[in-house]
Amino acid sequence: MSSYPVPACAVLVSAGMIVAVPVELVVSPLKSGRDLGEGDRSALVVGGTQRIGTCDVVVFCKVVAVAEAQVKRDGQVRAKGSPVHHATLGPLEAGTDAAGAIAEDAGLDGRFVKGERERLLSGAFMIRAVVLMTLMPGTQAEEAIAVLAGDLSLVPWARPWRPASARAAGTWRNALGAAPLEELTRPPPSRRCWTRPCASTRPCSPRTGSG
Repeated sequence: MSSYPVPACAVLVSAGMIVAVPVELVVSPLKSGRDLGEGDRSALVVGGTQRIGTCDVVVFCKVVAVAEAQVKRDGQVRAKGSPVHHATLGPLEAGTDAAGAIAEDAGLDGRFVKGERERLLSGAFMIRAVVLMTLMPGTQAEEAIAVLAGDLSLVPWARPWRPASARAAGTWRNALGAAPLEELTRPPPSRRCWTRPCASTRPCSPRTGSG
């Protein structure tokens, strides 16, 4: 596999840029080779490069998405998919895909959308947007969609993405019907914190066990 040339003068890097790194090259910098734990305050590094030393100038990147790459003929690296395939409600979902499960069970009313194209919106994404609007009173659909996408909107997707319009969001909400929203108001313990803001100052997480 060919590698990218290392120029005599590296490109100018600034905050807000997106850096793509093959997932298999992301490694732990610890001398022991073990994975980083909760008590470790360190960034991951790119394997196969020169070891980072104190006072070296380093680009620190936040992982926004892990997706398949699409490379253009001129070398541009873009991501397949769109924010609707990666956005979550963070701690409120605690690593589960409850929204996806509800959307799949509910299906879509074909009178409104077919669900064949899920670039700007999808059933699960719309459910998450509705949850955000519930937790953030006064938020409009377009605002909730932009908040839900977050930094995912900065990723150079293979096909340009933009927040869907309020009209499109309303169409998808009608296609989902009332069932998914009723499911959210009568959640099992694993989704209980979706329906209301948590009084605790710590992130909500699903309850487990029989208690």
